Amino acid sequence: MFSGGIEYSIVRSKRKTVTISIRDGAVTVKAPPRTSVEYINEFVAQKSAWIVKKLTEYKNKSNMFAPLERGECALLHGRYYDIVPSQSHKRITVDKACGVLYMPVKYADKTARDKALAAWYKRTAQTELSARLGATSARIGLSYRSFALTNARTKWGSCDGECNIRLNWRLVMLDDGSVEYVIVHELAHTVHHDHSREFWAEVGKFVPDHAARKKRLKTYSVLTSMFR
Repeated sequence: MFSGGIEYSIVRSKRKTVTISIRDGAVTVKAPPRTSVEYINEFVAQKSAWIVKKLTEYKNKSNMFAPLERGECALLHGRYYDIVPSQSHKRITVDKACGVLYMPVKYADKTARDKALAAWYKRTAQTELSARLGATSARIGLSYRSFALTNARTKWGSCDGECNIRLNWRLVMLDDGSVEYVIVHELAHTVHHDHSREFWAEVGKFVPDHAARKKRLKTYSVLTSMFR
C-alpha cells in the first residue's frame, strides 16, 4: 500500500487502535479487522513526517554500517577491522596492530564468510561477555542466577524475574562504554524489575552518564538485524 509516497503493509488483528511500527526500514500498520483502507491511508498521511524521520534515521545508520553489511570489514569492540583473505591462517585471526582480520580462504564467498564470522563472534561473546558480566556483578554487588547468549532482534539484553540474564552476542561489536551500560542495566533489573525511577537511580550509581550511553546505543540498533 502507498500513502503520500510512503509504502507500507497492513497487519489486521483483534485490537482497538491503529498503530505504526518501523522495523529494518519497513513500515507496518497494525489495525482492527474492520478499519477501512481509506482511514488507514489518512492515518499514515498524518504520521508521514514522523515516518520519514524514522526511515531517514534508519537509512543513515544502515549507511554507517554498510561496509560491515557488504562483508568488507568486521566490527569488534567498537573498531573496524579490514577483512583480508589468508591462505596461512586456518581460523579467523585479529591483528589489532594492523587493524586487520585475517579470514581463511576456505570462506571465499560472502555467505560462507558471514556464517564463519557470526560463529566467531558468538564464541568470542561467550567468553568475553560471561567474564565481563561476572566481574561487573562482583564489582557493583548485584548478583544474577545464570547467563546465556541471545540472538534477539530488538534487544541488547534481558533479565527475567528469576534473575537469569541474557546478552545479545553482537555486544562484542560495540564499544566498551556501551557494553558496560547494557550489563549494568540488566544487573539493575535483578533488584528492580521495571524501568521505574528507582531502577534508573540504581543504574546511575554505577553509570552516571547512562542517558548519553543509552542514546549512543541507539546508533548500533541496525546491527541486531545482521548475520541472520
